[in-house]
Amino acid sequence: MTILDGAARRSATPVTSSGDLLTAEQAADYLNITAHFVRRLIRERRIPFLKVGRLVRLRRTDLEAYLAGCAVPAVRR
Repeated sequence: MTILDGAARRSATPVTSSGDLLTAEQAADYLNITAHFVRRLIRERRIPFLKVGRLVRLRRTDLEAYLAGCAVPAVRR
């Protein structure tokens, strides 16, 4: 194994077999918002996240729960 091989493995995004752990950028694409806003939600502790060393990862189920909590019910008049 060369040094480059090890660096390439470390920089790869760790994803479970079901693909439910996302980076901030992947979460932003999933939610159709900016990565800056995702990082703001993380900083303000408005969405749960996982820390793996220095890396931040978000569960897809947590993002879906966040979206469900943001839903505004329709009002009939």
